[in-house]
Amino acid sequence: MSRSDPTWLGRYQRAMCDQAGNGQRFIEDITAKRREARRDPVNGKAPDVLHLETMRDLNIATTDAPSMEPMQLSPFEALFLNTLECLEVRDSDHHIYSHTELWQLLAVSSKQADEFALKYAAYFYYRTRGWTVKSGIKFGADFLLYSKGGPSNSHAQYSVIVRRQDTRGTVDESWQYMFALSRVCSQVRKALIVCYVDRPTAKNAGGIRKNEEATVPDLTEFQISEFLIERFNPNRK
Repeated sequence: MSRSDPTWLGRYQRAMCDQAGNGQRFIEDITAKRREARRDPVNGKAPDVLHLETMRDLNIATTDAPSMEPMQLSPFEALFLNTLECLEVRDSDHHIYSHTELWQLLAVSSKQADEFALKYAAYFYYRTRGWTVKSGIKFGADFLLYSKGGPSNSHAQYSVIVRRQDTRGTVDESWQYMFALSRVCSQVRKALIVCYVDRPTAKNAGGIRKNEEATVPDLTEFQISEFLIERFNPNRK
């Protein structure tokens, strides 16, 4: 599942010497050049590999720039970077969103402000512990956890699904779903983590009331419980 627009048609036309696809460059070209540079026995890790992304090195015309893969951030990534003051978000009128305004925009647009807060609490929890956190939608999970270096250096080690703490001990998912998710994780060599998030309520001090779901919560009041799920293999010694 690519994060950018499909390029297979243009690459197929170029391979078939079709004039419509002739001369175009795609993100796959960058990937091929990176791999070629890494296999170079002389340069080893190829210190200039990052420069291969420049349009000059790929001889990409300005008109071909839209075919390049744009950087896309998930709502959780945007909020986290905005919290660290590493990201500034503007609208079409160049209005700069404050952190509270950005939270309200993303939480309300998710149509499930309460679930959004739970998942962001889990995202924040793993990011502050050194994990690189990406979307796990490809594998039916909420998040994927990568060790230091991120997706460019290794595959994800864990798939994470986020659930409310008050559903712990209840059958909120069918056994068929959990077996299927566990099987998918094992096939792609990932461990499955069920992350239970206890969201503060009006009963515990400093909680968030129902009519305040679009306000920025105090993440220090969330409690996280993790369970590692593994498939039982009777043949394994």
